[in-house]
Amino acid sequence: MSAPVVIATLQKNPRQSLRVALTRYRDMDLIDVRVCVPLGCAAEVLSPTAKGVSLNVAMLPALVLALTAAETKARELGLIEESRG
Repeated sequence: MSAPVVIATLQKNPRQSLRVALTRYRDMDLIDVRVCVPLGCAAEVLSPTAKGVSLNVAMLPALVLALTAAETKARELGLIEESRG
């Protein structure tokens, strides 16, 4: 994998996005969650910033469990409304 494999891009605010990607650095496979901003005037081209975290991809299952626990607690606290389907 030479270029990052973008999994998702979430709009953080009108100027910033949060990009989740799989990448490789120094022979390590990583999950990278990083704030990105538009590159110059081209709003469709995003440039990653130093704000973010890269973890060994082996930590991904533990990260998913932690995020799932955070979602459950946020719902219990009424911070996230139940989705209507």
